[in-house]
Amino acid sequence: MQIDEILIIKNGTESFGISTEDISQISRVPNIMPLPIKPHEVRGLSAVGGNIANVLDLNMLLQMPQVDITDEKSRLLTLTNEKSTNALLVSEVYNTVEIDKKKIEYISRDDDSIVAIYKHEKFIIQILSLTSLFNKVKRVEIKSKVINEGKVKVDEVIKENSKRFLIFKMENEKFALELDYLREIILADIQFTEISGSDGEIVGLIALRDDLITVVDLRMYYKFNKKVSDKNRILISIIENQTIGLLIDEILDIRDFVDADIDYMKEEVEKNKVAGVLHDKKSLISFLDDKVLKMILKENESYVDSKEVVIQSQTNDENSSEYILFELQAKEYAFEVDIVAEIIDYEESTGVVYTNDSIDGIINIRGQIVPIVSLANILNIDMIFKGDSKIIVCNIDDSKVGFVVDNVSDILSVSKEEIISQDDEYLTDVLHLDSGRRLVLKMDIQKIIKQKSSL
Repeated sequence: MQIDEILIIKNGTESFGISTEDISQISRVPNIMPLPIKPHEVRGLSAVGGNIANVLDLNMLLQMPQVDITDEKSRLLTLTNEKSTNALLVSEVYNTVEIDKKKIEYISRDDDSIVAIYKHEKFIIQILSLTSLFNKVKRVEIKSKVINEGKVKVDEVIKENSKRFLIFKMENEKFALELDYLREIILADIQFTEISGSDGEIVGLIALRDDLITVVDLRMYYKFNKKVSDKNRILISIIENQTIGLLIDEILDIRDFVDADIDYMKEEVEKNKVAGVLHDKKSLISFLDDKVLKMILKENESYVDSKEVVIQSQTNDENSSEYILFELQAKEYAFEVDIVAEIIDYEESTGVVYTNDSIDGIINIRGQIVPIVSLANILNIDMIFKGDSKIIVCNIDDSKVGFVVDNVSDILSVSKEEIISQDDEYLTDVLHLDSGRRLVLKMDIQKIIKQKSSL
């Protein structure tokens, strides 16, 4: 090995050298996106030199306190050749010097990251092998993707200007509601107070957090037959500060649709009672928006505005929590719905070097890099990706993290009495649904992320 020139890095009283052949650029520290599950020495991801690069902390690689990225002296080194998918975070760049062969002493120990000692002025410089340092970090090989203007350059067009819809079923027809007008979803198995003089579409009043809400049977509104099932749900919708409940058969999905896939009916809304249709592959889905909700409210305004009813039985909403249920290899699991940001169709992720095995890779969602965590790996089960697989994107510690699942099966309100704690590392509770006939394992995602991050 022959070293001709080194860049001197200072860390307090110690000095280190890196061969300039490994360095393509020195820059100030850009924004670093943290990864939820990663080796200790990896600080996160950053867009440098036209690539998405892993940012490794030199101090932490040397078992020292991490680099203070708020310090004006800290710098990011963009690397060359096979190391170009990585960038190196350092405390301070001192100088570059040409090597005087008389002042360098090479070290031949194979397991040592220090490959030479160099005397420069009054300093003793420890010259490092980045290859040796990086090999000490758990490596997962991937191909990096070029980025332009801070966004991953992928083969397909990034879906911009999209809207999110809750897709549900009435009889054999699919409908959708814009999520902007959905406040929450509750079980339909709830006591109603009848409203005197109301027509057949009005189910009655329910009490929800001290608010009296009129529930309309949306199936009857659209002339469908009523089907009583444990999958029946009430969509609590809000428009112009008015709240109304919509009783439907079954929740199917939450999806994003780009503008090109949304057709509005405009003048025909009153006639058809729908705002338009969504183009979903080979099928069409009728959807409801604010205009339709206003029409339903207007037709039932005498009942919606009436609060002169005594509720005989009130539900204690504080005694229940909302969960999103999903399947992995024919078993049902659940997250708390509060952490769920969105649900999207499955797309293949790009792997990332130096990450925990539980990270499948990263995807780009509207220009934002989102790491994908493998629940199958965590649960030690085989995962078969299907055409209808989904990615549940969650907000965890101010970052977005995605989880691939077979499908999303339900969104439920579960009472505390239906939740039984169990002694398990990740599956902390069991939801006893349908009088115990349906058992769903609840995952503590915060705990999973924190434990995996510390490995």
